[in-house]
Amino acid sequence: MLFIVAGFTDLFDGMIARRTHNTTKFGAYLDPLADKILVLGTGLALVFTHRLMMWILFVLLIRELAVTGLRSILPRDHYMPASYGAKWKTTVQLIALGASAVLTGIIPGILWSAALALTVWTGFEYFYQHWPR
Repeated sequence: MLFIVAGFTDLFDGMIARRTHNTTKFGAYLDPLADKILVLGTGLALVFTHRLMMWILFVLLIRELAVTGLRSILPRDHYMPASYGAKWKTTVQLIALGASAVLTGIIPGILWSAALALTVWTGFEYFYQHWPR
């Protein structure tokens, strides 16, 4: 239940901030961090309860570390906003996590296939668009 509430508050918080044009640099930094904690923390819990394979969580972690590392080497004035694809990535990851918590069988597998494809794709997309040239 807490996972569902956290996912919806993240969704609505972002929607409200964008619609009211009330975004801040702190919020732009904190929101992706909160997403990472929610996804990786829930994923770790699912690994320990044998509802998620460790390699899936590893792929998610490596992608997040790589993108965070990229952000850290960019000049301070270089803005690297969350891409549209990355927002979908987080959404599909959260849905896959929720499905893995309550379902077994093919549905979580299909959702994780989509989540992993988006995870890898958006990771490469960030590097292609923002790698210092």
